[in-house]
Amino acid sequence: MQKLSGLIPEKTPFGLALKQCLPLVLLACLLGWTLNYPLLKESFGSGLRIEIQKKQLADLKAKAEQISPDIRFIDLVSAKKLFDERQAIFLDARSPKENAEGSISGSIGISLMSLVKREVDIEKVVPDRSAIIVTYCSGGECDVGVEMAKELVNRGYVNVFVLGEGYPGWSDAGYPVFKRKGGTAS
Repeated sequence: MQKLSGLIPEKTPFGLALKQCLPLVLLACLLGWTLNYPLLKESFGSGLRIEIQKKQLADLKAKAEQISPDIRFIDLVSAKKLFDERQAIFLDARSPKENAEGSISGSIGISLMSLVKREVDIEKVVPDRSAIIVTYCSGGECDVGVEMAKELVNRGYVNVFVLGEGYPGWSDAGYPVFKRKGGTAS
């Protein structure tokens, strides 16, 4: 405590009060850290993040059920299998700017707005209405992939799935992605 006494001006009532309270504040911080260590460890680890992602995915699925009973979700492993076997068309429903920052390798970037405004003729992009289509967006609370799936189902596509984890989940799993750096692919 000797070293701190030079830092705190004792000549004012505030300085004196601060000097008297400082050990209590330090003790409270130490006790708080010690008693909450398991929670802090989980918060800084991946446990809490995983629980948040699960909750967000459950909320997204609940919203999709309200929008249309025909919207189905696909998990990362199943989507990767379709990707590896080249059995599905992946549609990135995010904005062109988000798509340019990174996308699933081989996916087609068609923003939801361009589809809704009919700026893109989806029937030319995907002429086979029975083709397996996987839509995705930014995962978490992003519902653009769900909205795109609804739009496709409404247009008669019958094998439409939503990758709820989206691009972040795909990328975090170490699956193939396409990113642009300075205008070039990496």
